[in-house]
Amino acid sequence: MNVLDILTPFAQTGRIDTARIGAQLKDVTEVLGPPWNRGSSTGADGLPYLYAYGSLEVATCQAHCQVIDSIVVQTDWATMEWPSREPGQLETFPGYPAYGEVLRALSDAGCPWENYEPLTLEGQCAIRVPASGVTFVFTTEDGEEPMLCSASVAVHRPHSCG
Repeated sequence: MNVLDILTPFAQTGRIDTARIGAQLKDVTEVLGPPWNRGSSTGADGLPYLYAYGSLEVATCQAHCQVIDSIVVQTDWATMEWPSREPGQLETFPGYPAYGEVLRALSDAGCPWENYEPLTLEGQCAIRVPASGVTFVFTTEDGEEPMLCSASVAVHRPHSCG
């Protein structure tokens, strides 16, 4: 497996396995088990709202409903860690895919994308897949080919819970 085997379907669907916007955290933990790490930030209810499985981060609403409102794949690690299909196991593979590799993988999958100006700033550029809302952010430092730092999707309007 490599990172593009994960990112291409993510770009097409906006989901990774059971992790999708609007799902509950319990749906993810039923498949992947308990999170390996939890964010240090807590919501008003005292619960953490950032949960990680290696390079996969899932954030939830800051309420007891624990509805997923963002999914991030951190690709800026030399070695990425990913939950395996084998309970309690992990897979590792190289991170930092290059801009050209990502665009080729999306093109080969028939997944249209567009430049995403709101996150194109000094030192980085971004693309977005309109169908899923997944955004890819690349670092452009050092004058080399841009390298992927993260791929993410998030809800931009709060849900009502409680």
